[in-house]
Amino acid sequence: MLSEHFFGDLEAYDEAQNHYDFFKNTYVVPSTMSVSSLANNKKFIVVGRKGVGKTSIQMKFAKDLEERGFFTHHFRFSYDLRSDDYSEISKTQSDISYATASNSKNLFLHYDFRDVWERVFLRRIGEKLLSEGHKSDFTDFVAPKGSTFLNVFEGISKKLTVQISAPLGPILLKAGVDLEQLPTKNELSIKLFNKVSRELLKEHCALFQFYFFIDELVFSRLDAREDEITLRSAMVRDILRSAWELNSYCSQSDLAFHFICSLRPEIRNQINDFDSESGKFLDGKDVELSWFAKDGAEGRLILEVFKSKVQHSSFRGCDFIDFVDQQISFGRKSNSLEEFLLTNTWGRPRDVVRLLLSIQKKSPNSLRIGESEIKAALDDYSRASARELIDELGVKYGPKILEALRNGIRKKEYGSKQELVDCLAPYLSETANFSLIDELFYLGVVGGFEPKKGYYFWAHRGETYLKSHHSIRIHPALWNEFSIRDR
Repeated sequence: MLSEHFFGDLEAYDEAQNHYDFFKNTYVVPSTMSVSSLANNKKFIVVGRKGVGKTSIQMKFAKDLEERGFFTHHFRFSYDLRSDDYSEISKTQSDISYATASNSKNLFLHYDFRDVWERVFLRRIGEKLLSEGHKSDFTDFVAPKGSTFLNVFEGISKKLTVQISAPLGPILLKAGVDLEQLPTKNELSIKLFNKVSRELLKEHCALFQFYFFIDELVFSRLDAREDEITLRSAMVRDILRSAWELNSYCSQSDLAFHFICSLRPEIRNQINDFDSESGKFLDGKDVELSWFAKDGAEGRLILEVFKSKVQHSSFRGCDFIDFVDQQISFGRKSNSLEEFLLTNTWGRPRDVVRLLLSIQKKSPNSLRIGESEIKAALDDYSRASARELIDELGVKYGPKILEALRNGIRKKEYGSKQELVDCLAPYLSETANFSLIDELFYLGVVGGFEPKKGYYFWAHRGETYLKSHHSIRIHPALWNEFSIRDR
């Protein structure tokens, strides 16, 4: 029965941690990605849409590195931070003049969390080395014995100082710190703390090889106030800046310590909108991750992902041809399984897992995946897919976008951008414009369509923009959620 199969986790981190053999056996290398370019002296940001496999890349890369003797650590921004962490870190910015920072952009530019994040990352490195049995002045300094994180920013005062242990005096003296000049012998400014930490890293950790992965750099307007979004945007920006600065320091110091970040395009765009100077550490430092194959093989690639998940879903193994129907029909039109996946997904590994989990959920007692099982899963798959797209759109448009799409979209096809704008305008007022339609195209809610020729044009299949002479087609995977499949 399908209920007895394991088709994978939506979260690659969970799958790699808890079912590594399945993760390894079903991992498919995207054609656009080269992990060899990720290093402290090259590129350090993996950019890709939600669900394309940024975490999978990091987890697979980390496992390969560990087999070669590297240490690795994963810091997950949206998971490792608790709600009280935001209030803790915001207190360190108490010298901001809110009269001067009168709007979100000004407030964003006044925030500066770089020193805070550097201390967090260096401490995590110290804790990892200690857990592997490598004790040194560096680990004693950044992660003293008996000290544990109650939260991410534990030990940082409102004045941006760090408490240190009294026995660390000799370490500070060796690092060139004049103890007589300190405000107290047990307290350092965070900037000086980081400076000493860097020197100790260079002196005591030169023989180690380490990749520090920073993932889940996400936030959304769907469940946060405007000031929280500004704070989180600034934190993500400064994580990227800290990683950039640490990579530069390690490269110049001949240290094999590498800080790799993953980022979604809409988050990068939000940061660029807030801060025009962000290009210094964003532009040219990224590797794009997508599943579009320029040779037209994207269907075969996503089918390979689907096939591998099915074949390894049972310890007995599955004969893919016998286990899954290879043709799916809607009305008089019959599609191959490859064509169905191309049409009804966005060509991402997470789409495949979500579809398989929806099939399993709706037909747990079925013995195989047939046409009827696939069709029975479309409502659940459509609802879950829409929820994920709304999360991406929510970074810019907030919670009102979901109501607008549900109420405004009434049919599968629209003759022009203007027609779709007019349908959404009653629910979005001034934000219903051509820019919104372009955003919907980029995220895959809509695609271009030439009715007379039957040609379709989708951003996730390589089209860069929605052409003015194209009609607009709502993505088929969303028809059930928007109640337009029969319209």
